[in-house]
Amino acid sequence: MRPRVLFALAALVTAPRAARADVLLHDDGRWSVYTTGRAEAHYQLAQGDADPHNLNNKLVGGQFQNTGQDQNNDIFDSRIRSGFIGTQLGFGMSDQFTDTLQGKAFVSIWFNGIDSHKSTPPQTKDVDAREAWGALSGRGGEFLFGRAFSIFGSASGAVNAYAYEFAVGNPCVLDVSTIACGSVGAGPLYAGYNAQLRYISPRLGVFLFQASLEDPSSLPDYQITRYPRVEGELNVEVPVGANGRFIVVGQGLAQSLAKINATQNGTVSTTAWGAMGVARFELGGLRVGGGAWTGAGIGTHTPFQQEDQGKPLAHDLPGGMDAAGNPLPGDQLRNFRGFFGNVAFDYHGTALALGGGAANVQETLSDALTPSTSLLRQNTEYHAVLTHRIYAVVLSAELMHWHSDWYRGEVQAINFYGAGSVFVW
Repeated sequence: MRPRVLFALAALVTAPRAARADVLLHDDGRWSVYTTGRAEAHYQLAQGDADPHNLNNKLVGGQFQNTGQDQNNDIFDSRIRSGFIGTQLGFGMSDQFTDTLQGKAFVSIWFNGIDSHKSTPPQTKDVDAREAWGALSGRGGEFLFGRAFSIFGSASGAVNAYAYEFAVGNPCVLDVSTIACGSVGAGPLYAGYNAQLRYISPRLGVFLFQASLEDPSSLPDYQITRYPRVEGELNVEVPVGANGRFIVVGQGLAQSLAKINATQNGTVSTTAWGAMGVARFELGGLRVGGGAWTGAGIGTHTPFQQEDQGKPLAHDLPGGMDAAGNPLPGDQLRNFRGFFGNVAFDYHGTALALGGGAANVQETLSDALTPSTSLLRQNTEYHAVLTHRIYAVVLSAELMHWHSDWYRGEVQAINFYGAGSVFVW
């Protein structure tokens, strides 16, 4: 279960479409059809500590799931990976109903891995229809319906893309060649793709607002979701000179979660929530951005993170005793927070990005009083990414240092080195 969940987490698309030159296939004045996509491969070497090995503690969160460690619990692992965004193929079309009203649709197919799956031909087909949405756009804004990139977390994605639009970063899992995670997990969040109904306002001066109702997520022990997830964003964009802009974005998320109570005669409920603020400055070839977020039930990668059903990161499990000797109930949402930043400069197609971030997990009382469980305390990372564009091909070289520590003292430090190439259209 975990690898497939992390495959989805890995593809944090932010604003790559703004950097693409979509290929127009047809335009008769009313109907237009275009294609967009990319094909890529990256070599990555991982060197450092394997996942902590402790027979006394059950680790929760923060593991890379390696199997190639040596007798000293060190790893030296090299793979060919698909990159952070990954190989994809998209088709879009629009119908210009009137001068002021347009219908649009977009479908994007993602290929989750380029490895051979140790068999030829591969026994599994990791193909994902990641986006499939329609929209009605006019003077009053845009109404979008279907499966699309969600709102909450996308603001951190725009900053993450300064470094990882054409690179790999954190591989999510070490033993599988798949779409990777960039710097998600140590600051930036992955918004994910959800079925949704979304309204996007026109830009009114410097302001833009959007809100969505999304198909809800569930967690282990929280399976009743009576109401859709609600997400929203307020975006302020101020022009700077002839070719610059300053952008401030605030985003929020709320979703009700419920489960059957202990006596099986009703339900108990709680609310997962998140809040994020991001600022970006872009002028010529310079791009600077950073932000912070906090919330309950979020996880370090994505809202409602649950890559391990038996050890969910978003909430705790029953365990420990209170001061009166009564067992603690568990299933409390854990609190999370993170911060991140990138600075990038592009000079005639050669770009260098530097940045870093951290994601922090707060123990619940049950966590603190359960000595057999060691919860992830913090992921931190810093990175450097160099890219060079040759027409439609982008070459990359990168370095990331990743550090994780847990509440019972376990630590992990890994260096990731990589180089790759991307053909993008």
